[in-house]
Amino acid sequence: MASAPAVTRASRQLGVLAVIAVVLVAVVLWIGRRDYVRDPPELTALDPSGVTRVELDIPPVAPQVFEKRADGWWRVQPSAARADDARVQRLANLAATSVARWIPSSDVTPSKVGLDHPSATLVLNGVRLEYGGLTAIDDLRYVRVDGKLALVPRQYSPEVILTKTDAR
Repeated sequence: MASAPAVTRASRQLGVLAVIAVVLVAVVLWIGRRDYVRDPPELTALDPSGVTRVELDIPPVAPQVFEKRADGWWRVQPSAARADDARVQRLANLAATSVARWIPSSDVTPSKVGLDHPSATLVLNGVRLEYGGLTAIDDLRYVRVDGKLALVPRQYSPEVILTKTDAR
């Protein structure tokens, strides 16, 4: 049978190991949270369902502005017209685009990645996304948001939105 001091020593060692484990888990979570805040996994913190204003500029087409109303999406500029809800919502959904990786802005020359004159500019509830060129190897698109550069899959890029032809 084990003596009382041996049981007490084992209990103490187990307690110390438990405290060490808790401290290690806390450190890992803290580091992960810090990295998540610094380099979030999505382009913006916006919830796509909460987007109510979309501004789209894809030269040479005239810039378009859309507003979400009770009955759906409407183009308000350059002229007023009912918009295709699914297509405008697709633009709003770009707020939650998964980022393949973030790149320090200082590592990239904007003119070399198509960001001196973006191929598309999308503003979602005031958050500006500028779309540049594609990477040569992995077919990812450069996107500048809040002064940071992200690489996102090519298919998550804005497109010109046409209004519904039958709406007034």
